[in-house]
Amino acid sequence: MINLASNQAVLLDPTPYPDQRSLQTIVANNVNALLVLDMTGTVLFANNAALRLFGRRAEQLQGSLLGFPIQPGLTVDAEIVRPDQSVVIVDLRVEPIEWYGSPAMLAVLHDITERKQAEQLLIETQQLLHSALDALPSAIAILDRYGKVLAANVRWLQLGPLLGVDTFDCAVGAVFLAACQLGRGPAVVVAAAIEQLLASAQERYESEVAAVDSTRRWLSVRAVRFGAGSRVRVVIVLEDVSARHQADQIALARRRVLELIARQYDLRTIARELLQLIGEQMPDLVYAAYAIRSAGVFVSYHHEILHDDQPHLDRWAEQILTMSPYPRQRIAELPLDSPVGQRLQELIPLHIVNRAWIAVVRTNRDQADGWLLLCRRNDTPLTIDEKQAIDQIEQLTIIALEQHTTLHKLAYQAHHDALTGLPNRLLFEDRLQQAIDLARRNNSLVAVLFIDLDRFKHVNDTLGHAIGDLLLIQVARRFELCLRATDTLARHGGDEFLLVLPDITSPQHVATVARRLHEALDHPFFINGHEIFVSASIGASLYPIDGSDVVSLQRAADIAMYRAKHTLRNSFQFFDATITNASLEQLQIETLLRRSIERNELVLYYQPKVDRSGNLAGLEALLRWNSAELGMVSPVRFIPVAEETGLIIPIGIWVLTELARQVREWQRQGLPLVPVAANVSALQFAHVDFVRQVADILAQAALPAGWLELELTETMLMGQIEDLRRQLTELRRLGVTLAIDDFGTGYSSLSYLHLLPINILKIDRSFVMRLDQSDATVERSITNAIIALGHHLGMQVVAEGVETEGQFQILLSAGCDLFQGYYIGRPLPPDETVAWLRRKV
Repeated sequence: MINLASNQAVLLDPTPYPDQRSLQTIVANNVNALLVLDMTGTVLFANNAALRLFGRRAEQLQGSLLGFPIQPGLTVDAEIVRPDQSVVIVDLRVEPIEWYGSPAMLAVLHDITERKQAEQLLIETQQLLHSALDALPSAIAILDRYGKVLAANVRWLQLGPLLGVDTFDCAVGAVFLAACQLGRGPAVVVAAAIEQLLASAQERYESEVAAVDSTRRWLSVRAVRFGAGSRVRVVIVLEDVSARHQADQIALARRRVLELIARQYDLRTIARELLQLIGEQMPDLVYAAYAIRSAGVFVSYHHEILHDDQPHLDRWAEQILTMSPYPRQRIAELPLDSPVGQRLQELIPLHIVNRAWIAVVRTNRDQADGWLLLCRRNDTPLTIDEKQAIDQIEQLTIIALEQHTTLHKLAYQAHHDALTGLPNRLLFEDRLQQAIDLARRNNSLVAVLFIDLDRFKHVNDTLGHAIGDLLLIQVARRFELCLRATDTLARHGGDEFLLVLPDITSPQHVATVARRLHEALDHPFFINGHEIFVSASIGASLYPIDGSDVVSLQRAADIAMYRAKHTLRNSFQFFDATITNASLEQLQIETLLRRSIERNELVLYYQPKVDRSGNLAGLEALLRWNSAELGMVSPVRFIPVAEETGLIIPIGIWVLTELARQVREWQRQGLPLVPVAANVSALQFAHVDFVRQVADILAQAALPAGWLELELTETMLMGQIEDLRRQLTELRRLGVTLAIDDFGTGYSSLSYLHLLPINILKIDRSFVMRLDQSDATVERSITNAIIALGHHLGMQVVAEGVETEGQFQILLSAGCDLFQGYYIGRPLPPDETVAWLRRKV
C-alpha cells in the first residue's frame, strides 16, 4: 500500500542542472503516472498523471513517503487510497536514476483497477459456476472441440466412470473423448455421440445406458453442442436413473400381474409372476417360495438351483410355509444357525445363502393367509425398495384373491337361480348336453322333465309374492330329496322347473321319478302360518326318441307338460309326436297368416243366392287364403286359428273393405247392384269400434243403401239384450241387412229373438243335407218349423247347402224364400263371378 502524508511536502531547488532539464520535461509530460523518489522513498517529483492517479495536489504529494517497500527492477501491485476513500489498484515498477546529481529512483505506476476488477469478477463467476455445478444432482461436464474437460462438477467424477472410463479421465484437463474411444461398454457409444456433435452432424443426443458391470444401475446421457469453430463446446449431463428404471420395471411387472388378473388367470400363475417380480427386485435372490393357504397355492422361484435339488427344496419350503406359526413380526429373519436354517443350507449345498426371511402376507381372508420365503446370497439386510416389493406382492395378492372370489360368485350367480339356489337354465342346458354326449357314447337314454306348479298364480295373488317365493324354495328342497346325485334339477323361471335324468335304461324309470315328485307334493306346506297345498303338471321327453339336441328335448317336454295341464292337472304325460305335429301346423298357419294381408294372399269368392223363381237375389262372400307356402288353405284350417289368435279382427276389416271395393267396381262395370253377405266373427262383433268401422267403410264406398248384409251366429246374440239390441239397431240405421247364420244349431232364446232387428234366418246345412233322404223326418220337421218361425217373425228364410234337386223341391214346397248351395252355383273368384252375373242378367 502506498501511503503518502500530505503534510510533508518539500520544496525542491528550482534551479535544475543543465542535464536534468530534459529529464524533468520528459517526466512532467509523460502520460504515465511517474514519481521521482529519493533513496528513502520520499517523493521528490510527481507528474500530472500521478497527481490525477493519487487524487492530490502537487504540494500534498511531493515530500511524502511512498510507504511501500521499494524493490528496484520488480513490478508489484499496490492499492492507493485516495482522499475520497476510493481505492485504485496499480502496478508499480521502480528503476534507479540520477536526479539533480543525486541517486534517486523513478517509480512508474499504471492504473489496473478495471483489469483487476474484471479478473476478480471472472474468478467469482467461475467460483459461482463451480458451486452451481456442484450443487446440481446431475453430473455435468463441458468439453472443448478436442473433447478435453474444461469444467466439471463433483457428481461428474462419481458417475462418469460408470460409462466405462477411469476416474482421472473425467477430471478437468483430461481428454475425455479419447478415453471413451478406448473405453468399454457405453463409453464407446458416448464417444460416437460426442464426435457427431463436434462434427456438427447433430445438435443434441439423448439415451439411457446400463452402467458398466452392473445390471441395476442405469444412466441417462444427454449431450448438447453450442458455439462454433474453435469455440465449439459440448455439455454432457449424466443422471442416475436407476431408481426410476427400477420403478418402471416394478410398474411393468405390476401391470403384467394385473393383466393376468384381469384376464382371469389362475392364482398359481399369478403367484408365480409375483415371485418373478421380487426376483427382479433382488438380483442376488437364490430361492423364494410363496404359499397362499386359503387358495391352496404353492409356487417357488429359484436362480441356478440344480434340477434335482428343487423338488426336495420345494417340499421343505411348502411344509415350512403352510405349517409355520404366526410370527410376531411381519418380516422375520430366519436364523441360519437354527435347525430350519441349517436344513435350508443342506438342501442347496452348491449355493451360499447368507440371509433368509419369512414374510407374512395379509389378505382380506386372513391376517396370515400368505407366507413368503426369501433366501439371498449377499449378507445384506432387506432394503426399503425390497420391502416395498413385498408390499406390492401383498397388494396384488389381495386384488387377485378378490378377483378370484368375485369371479366365483359371478360364475355361481350366472349359473344358479338367486331364489332357490338351483341351477338356472344356462347350467341346466350345459348338464343336459353332457348327458346327451354320454348317452350317445353309452347307447343309453336321457329324460327331460318339464314341471309346472298348478295354480301357483293363485298363491301369489292371494298370499303375496313373498309367500310364493318361500313356497318355491320349499318345493325345490322336496324335489331334491327325490333325485339321484347325478340328476340335475333347475329352475326354468316363475313356477316352472326342469329336470334332466341322465343314463336311464327305460321310460318306466321316468314315470317312477314323476310319481315320486307328485308324492312329494301330497303333504301340505306350512309357511308363515299358512297351510298350502300345491300340485304339479309334468311333461317328459326322451333322448333320442323325442329329440337329439338340447332345444328339441326341452321343447318336447314343454309340449308334453302343457298337454298334461290341459288334460288333467297334477298329471304326467310323455311327449306325443302326432299331437305336436298338429300344434306345429297350427303355429305355422298362425305365422304365415299374420303376413297374409300385406302379401295380398287373401281373396274373396262369391256364391250366388236365388229366390223361388230362380232369379239372382244376392251373393255371399266366402274368404279364401292362397298361401305362397301352403297353397290354397281351407277356411276350416285357418279360421279357427285366426279366431284364437285375434287375427280375425284385422282380417274381418279387410273383408268388408275389399267387399266394398269389389261392389263399387261391379257397379262401375254396369252390373246390377245386389246384396252381398259377409260373415262376422264374434270377436269382431264384440269390438267396441265395430259399428264405427262399418260406418266408415260404407261412407267410403258411397254406394246405395242396402247392399251390405252381415251374417251373425246364434251364440253372438246371447249377450245383454239391451246392449245387443242397441248395437244391431245402429247397424240397421246404416242400411245394413242382418242375418242369423246356421240357425238351429245354437242356443238362441226364442223369447227375445223377436225383439232384435233381424232380417234373415239361414237354415244350417246340417238340416238341409238330409232332406231328400227317406229317414229324414226329423230334419224335415225342424226345417218346416224354422221356416214357419221366420215367416211369423217377419223374416226371410234362406236355406244354405242346397246340393240336389230333391232338396230344392222340398224347401220350395215348405215355403223357403231364398236358396244357396252347389245346386244353385259354386263359389267363384271375382272374374268368374262377373261372367256368371252377366249371364244371369
